[in-house]
Amino acid sequence: MLVSTIVEEEMCPIGLAGYLLVDKWVPIILRDIALFDRRGFNEILKNSREGISSATLASRLQYMVTLNLLQVEKSDDHAQKKLYFLTEAGIAFVPILFHLASWTAEFRNPAPDIIALTTPFHSGRGDLQEMLLSRLREIHIYKTVQPTPMWWLADKL
Repeated sequence: MLVSTIVEEEMCPIGLAGYLLVDKWVPIILRDIALFDRRGFNEILKNSREGISSATLASRLQYMVTLNLLQVEKSDDHAQKKLYFLTEAGIAFVPILFHLASWTAEFRNPAPDIIALTTPFHSGRGDLQEMLLSRLREIHIYKTVQPTPMWWLADKL
């Protein structure tokens, strides 16, 4: 699925992004990890609003690690449990998720409950996005913060 470095260097940036990331599951998995703090395989699988299969989830998680969007670590709680954390590349993708949400909210008809949750982050409040990205770094890169469910909505950071 990945292209060689030589082929990548010849591709248009938009074409390469499309080639690497146009898969409905990549943004969904990033959303679940970034916004809903679902870091374990079963958490993502059982709580997926879109109903991803276990085989698809396994292959996409592995692919996303290869793309350096995610890193995997063993859980302190269970020797066989793996946890997925965003890398800097994964965190940098979060504003793109909000741009996608903004576009679909304007031109399509997505779930109103999710529109209400995400609107503050794609309605021109760049400071909210910056605070969100900073907090994601604390959670996923530095691991200095343990988030609570829906932490990113608490007083809009």
